[in-house]
Amino acid sequence: MNELIAKRYAKALMECSSSKELKAQLGALEVLKKALSTPELSEIISSPLIRGEKKFELLVAPLKKKIDPKLYNLLHLMSEKGRLDLLPDLAEILAFELKKESNRFEGIVDADDALDKGEIKRLEKILKRFSGAEIRLEQRDKKSDGLHVAVEDLGLELSVSKSRIKADLLDFIQRAL
Repeated sequence: MNELIAKRYAKALMECSSSKELKAQLGALEVLKKALSTPELSEIISSPLIRGEKKFELLVAPLKKKIDPKLYNLLHLMSEKGRLDLLPDLAEILAFELKKESNRFEGIVDADDALDKGEIKRLEKILKRFSGAEIRLEQRDKKSDGLHVAVEDLGLELSVSKSRIKADLLDFIQRAL
């Protein structure tokens, strides 16, 4: 439910702002999202005992000169409606929409051995051909039993494991006999 409401706010912000303004607004929303992750501030924002005006004065009003007026007005409206707790959702939705607009996404590669840059570039090209989007892959230090590629924003997940291939091969041999 909260995500649907946050999508409406994101849509309104996207309709009245340019792409450059949206990137700046996203930066401000990320800062606010990080501030809301602290337990004290999170408790204040979610408290029904504190009025929306006080929450707005505490969280957003000090940023009036530093953030875009459109974002400031949106945050003021959100505080009037008691929806400042939707700021993290709004930031995530706006980030996804900007990625979708630019058609650039990020993914993660887990492998049992470290892959060189050429292999990662080859994987990126294959994923670009498959999805039609520019995908930037980054390898994590996490070890896996094979190769695992995930691009969460696109819902792509590819996995090849040695144990699974071995089990499938043994199953095929048993059926053939």
